[in-house]
Amino acid sequence: MSRILFVLGLALALQGQLMRPSSFSLASVDSVYSGLIGSSITDIVGQGETIWLGSGHGLSASFDGGASYVGYSQRFSAFGKGGVSALEAAGDTIWVAMGFDTTTAFGELKAGGGISRSTDGGLSWTFLGQPMDILRIDTIIGNDTTYAKYSNMDLWGVNILTVDVVTPIQNITYDLAFDGKRLWASSFGGGLRVSPDLGDTWQRVMLPWDDVSVLDSMSIHELEQDIQDSPEKFALDPLTHLNHINFSVKAWGDTIWVGSSNGINRSLDGGKSWEHFTFQNSNISANWVIALNRQILADGSERIWASTVTTGAGDVTGLSFYESELDDWRATQLGVSKAWNIGSDVFSVYSATDDGLWKSKDGLHFTVLPNFHNNDNSEVIYSDEVYSVLVNNDGALWVGTGDGLAISYNDGLSWNIHKARSENTDDKFYAYPNPFTARYDKVVNGQGNLIVRFIAELGDEVSITVFDFGMHRVREVADAVEAQFDGAQERTWNGRNEAGYLVANGTYFIRIEVDSEIHWTKVMVIN
Repeated sequence: MSRILFVLGLALALQGQLMRPSSFSLASVDSVYSGLIGSSITDIVGQGETIWLGSGHGLSASFDGGASYVGYSQRFSAFGKGGVSALEAAGDTIWVAMGFDTTTAFGELKAGGGISRSTDGGLSWTFLGQPMDILRIDTIIGNDTTYAKYSNMDLWGVNILTVDVVTPIQNITYDLAFDGKRLWASSFGGGLRVSPDLGDTWQRVMLPWDDVSVLDSMSIHELEQDIQDSPEKFALDPLTHLNHINFSVKAWGDTIWVGSSNGINRSLDGGKSWEHFTFQNSNISANWVIALNRQILADGSERIWASTVTTGAGDVTGLSFYESELDDWRATQLGVSKAWNIGSDVFSVYSATDDGLWKSKDGLHFTVLPNFHNNDNSEVIYSDEVYSVLVNNDGALWVGTGDGLAISYNDGLSWNIHKARSENTDDKFYAYPNPFTARYDKVVNGQGNLIVRFIAELGDEVSITVFDFGMHRVREVADAVEAQFDGAQERTWNGRNEAGYLVANGTYFIRIEVDSEIHWTKVMVIN
């Protein structure tokens, strides 16, 4: 059995790297505390005053529309290992799926850390575990034990084999959706599952095979003899059918949309029968579908948006949308980097990508929004990468980036910036991230940034200089520049010397002079 699990992990390893923009941390604090728990915001859900935010370090929430935040720890909140991989909220009920990186014989792979649920608005949490199957003994002969590979599913009177997924490795849950009665979970190796009891128990859901466009009673009975002759070929099996590897799900009433490694699936009868849309049989741009969004337009019609990512087989990364009025798909925003998340209201659709946040009013023509910063530039988002976006019912636009949260109450004209801050130090003069890698950290317009943070008053002269370990001057970051406001402020260093070359690996000292008062901090550079 262990060989089967490792083969599954190896076969799915490459696809698994696509699904989430960041790694998942095992670090957590001991209890609920004030402030964001992480600045890399990969999920945003909720409406009104209560908004939930997921990051690689855990879960945060605001109960006052963004005025303040609380962070939830692993131990206090009965969460699984790692960071947030999926979120869903319905009133006072919240579900949080966790994921983490684990080292195996085949390298570092992603694993499901389990789902937790709160039914009282986050006051208490119950750990539900990772949705997967039970390891069942097949035969015992002497000291040798073999385990069952398949279970059985009845599909309109026809027996279907389902591969038992009994490991959390390569079985991370990437999306959750509540349809008003049932909770749906889309997982990598575990596929699509539905819970009739808010996550206490789970049932497997059969999606069409890769080369099948409709799965219903008629198609099943037409294939019945083939299924009986080749039961493993027609099994629910992520190793055989890419459409059984699932990344995204949206559900309301009896309507369910599911994104997979081989297209988009739609059910209008609560998950019993399915239509299967692919690059080959419809107008979607590509077959990897990593995000879905439901947009309700002003006239009451709706569009289903999908982030469709190339598989390298002639398809093209972009956005695809289904118009209910036309009963057809269209592809747009082709050639732009993949969208991690999609948000919308009746007027606009937003695409969160590695190259920023894009906006369109007609769904066909997109423009990228400028970099995010406060009006006085006291807080700036140092990241090209946008991972999540939510349009709240009050019109506020919430944007999760690789360097914090940006909120606009005026359609992107101005922003409020929120970041996770360390509460373990009183030092007001420091540099981050530490260690610093110029190629990857706080990248804006293709250039990395070390953030030098300090306190100054309006009109103070500020000078910032970088020295190497031998105390040779490397770069003058600021030379007697006047502070433009009171309080905490930031300057950036791109990790290069005066000649414009990236500095060598090592320890560097930063001299911060504010109105003749000198402070020192240091940073490790790793290129």
